Amino acid sequence: MNQPNVQTGTPVPPHIRPESVVDYDFYSDRRHDEVGDIHLALHRMAEEECRGIFWTPQNGGHWIINDYELLFEAARDPGLFSSSALTLPPMPAGLEPRVVPVGLDPPVHGPYRMPLMKGFSPDRIRALEGDIRAFAVELIERVAADGACDFVEAIAEPMPVIIFMKMMGMDTSRLREFRGWVYDMLSSSDERRASSHRNIEAMMAPLIVAREKEPRDDLISELVYSEVNGKRLTFDEVQAYCLLLFGAGLDTVANSLAFNMNYLAGDQAMQERLRADPSLIPEAVEESLRKFGIADVVRIITRDAEFGGVQLKAGERVMLMLAAGNYDPKIFPDPVTFDLDRENKTHISFNTGPHRCVGSHLARIELKVFLEEWFKRMPNVRRDPDQRVRLRGGQTLALENLPLLWDPSEVVSAR
Repeated sequence: MNQPNVQTGTPVPPHIRPESVVDYDFYSDRRHDEVGDIHLALHRMAEEECRGIFWTPQNGGHWIINDYELLFEAARDPGLFSSSALTLPPMPAGLEPRVVPVGLDPPVHGPYRMPLMKGFSPDRIRALEGDIRAFAVELIERVAADGACDFVEAIAEPMPVIIFMKMMGMDTSRLREFRGWVYDMLSSSDERRASSHRNIEAMMAPLIVAREKEPRDDLISELVYSEVNGKRLTFDEVQAYCLLLFGAGLDTVANSLAFNMNYLAGDQAMQERLRADPSLIPEAVEESLRKFGIADVVRIITRDAEFGGVQLKAGERVMLMLAAGNYDPKIFPDPVTFDLDRENKTHISFNTGPHRCVGSHLARIELKVFLEEWFKRMPNVRRDPDQRVRLRGGQTLALENLPLLWDPSEVVSAR
């Protein structure tokens, strides 16, 4: 491993060996721009500098784990890797957001997870497929005749985000405003993060009160009338659920769609293969989820302990780099290749253990339905060579734009 030349950041604690230090800023690491691909940048760092568990002095100083097996172990050990603090850089104690159930550890966590398990059950999500498909078709046909679009703005944002906003019972006309709050929530600025949390809580409060008086067929109503351990959820607990759902529902699937299409726009042969045989689309979705993981999660160490050959101290924070773990060649041979025929599909993009993402069924069906409808209609699509795709680092990886081109005369009418 190359020894880091650390010019900025928090001093390295004395118990951390020099060989365990790597200079890595997950918000704006130099490798992101050098490679031009945020996922390949994670892979390059692992191959050239470190794979395992290491300390970075950036963003307040914290551990990073990018080895698949260590990630799997850490995610399944909430007794050591607690979810009680979730921000990097660490927010002041009074500003650290309360999110339920993600911010809870077993055994408290399990009962609070059940209301979301019901709300996102496979049967309920399958019942939404018709509406998801109709909206995907509407968005595709809005741009098909234009021959160009910013895929993020035209499709990747509105499709999953508006679907989720409707599930929650939120005002869909405020999409752009709410997306701005998500960007603030995911920034490194305490001021922006705290402002986002205040805005979300202020917006959700009257919705919660209204659903208490007159429930509707939406997730907020379901939470308002849910019970945990035989007691109705309190107003503050419903707010804590809504803060989690706002951040997750208004960002993650949009980013998955964008990374997926960014790859397909550069692989004409793969486009043709999926167009010719739509039965391969579920395999493409799964490989896309592996190759383009979105969310990394933060944990806090509960006690002094040895893990992965290093000494951890109580109170230190750890980033579980799930997206990087999916590039571990010990688990996924030739991990940079998009391989529909890959035998091992046990990626950790949805995390593992007690905090595995409850929205995984929704994400998979949205990605599958969109690709099915896209390839029924759209000709070979390519990235606009005259425009630059902008990357966004952080705990949630994203593309800020994706300019695409196609020949509108080749668009197929699927009606």
